[in-house]
Amino acid sequence: MGGKENFVPDFEDLLPKSTDGLKWKRILAVGDIHGHFKKLMSLYEKLNVTDDDLVIFLGDYVDRGPQVSDVLQWIMKLQDKENFVFLRGNHEDMMLSFIYGEDEWWKYSYGQVTIPGVKEWFERKPEDYEKFVHFITHLPLYYEIKIGGRQYIFCHAGIESGVPLEKQTEDYLLWSRNEFYDVYDGDAVVIVGHTPLQTLQEHFNLKKFIPFRVPNRNILMMDTGSFIDQVHYGFSEEGLISCVDILTGQFWQN
Repeated sequence: MGGKENFVPDFEDLLPKSTDGLKWKRILAVGDIHGHFKKLMSLYEKLNVTDDDLVIFLGDYVDRGPQVSDVLQWIMKLQDKENFVFLRGNHEDMMLSFIYGEDEWWKYSYGQVTIPGVKEWFERKPEDYEKFVHFITHLPLYYEIKIGGRQYIFCHAGIESGVPLEKQTEDYLLWSRNEFYDVYDGDAVVIVGHTPLQTLQEHFNLKKFIPFRVPNRNILMMDTGSFIDQVHYGFSEEGLISCVDILTGQFWQN
C-alpha cells in the first residue's frame, strides 16, 4: 500500500500552517518494527528517502519478529546520519533491563525471540556487542521540532498533558496507553507508536488499520501491528509497518 492517494483521514488541521525556513522536504515518522526486517525493507524502498528527508523511528525495533538482529544492524549503520532519528521504545527498555540484570521476566517473556538472533550476531562479531549496548542505552526518549509556529513531539507511547517536555517521566513516554490517548488535550501534535491499532478496533470503532488521528485530539497513532498475523491473532488482515509524512499526511505501509 502506498502512493499519493493515501492520506491520513482528518489530519488536515494537524498540518503545519507553513514550512517556510524548514530544512526538510519531508518529515517521515515510522511506526513499530518488532524485528520484521523484510517488511521494513519493503517499506523503505517505497519511501525513496534522500538527505532532504528527516526520518524519525518511534521505537520497538526488537522482540516478536524473526529478524531482530537484521533490524538492529541496519539501524545502527544509520545512527550517525543527521537526518535519521531513532527513539527508544518500551521493548528496548526491557532489553536494557535484561542486559543490566534488572529484568529476568523479559528474558522469558520476550527474550526467547530476541536473544537467539542477537546472540548469533555477537558470536559472529563479538566486537559489535559494546557498540550495540552503547547504541541502545543512548536512544533518546523523544524528539521535538517546531514547524510554522506549531510544536510536534515524537515519542514511543505518549506525553502527559500540562507537563513540560523536559519533565515528562520515562515511564509515561514509553508505556502510557489510554491515560494518554483518551485524555491528552495539549496543543502540541504528538506522534506515537506503542499501542497496536488492532487492539483498539472496538475502542475507536476502527474499520481498517492505517495511521490514525485520534478524534478531537492532537494525536497521530502509528503502530499498525507489524507483528500481528492472522493465524495467531485472529484479525482479518496481517499487521504492517507504517510511515507518515507529517508535512502532508501522506502515508505508506508494508
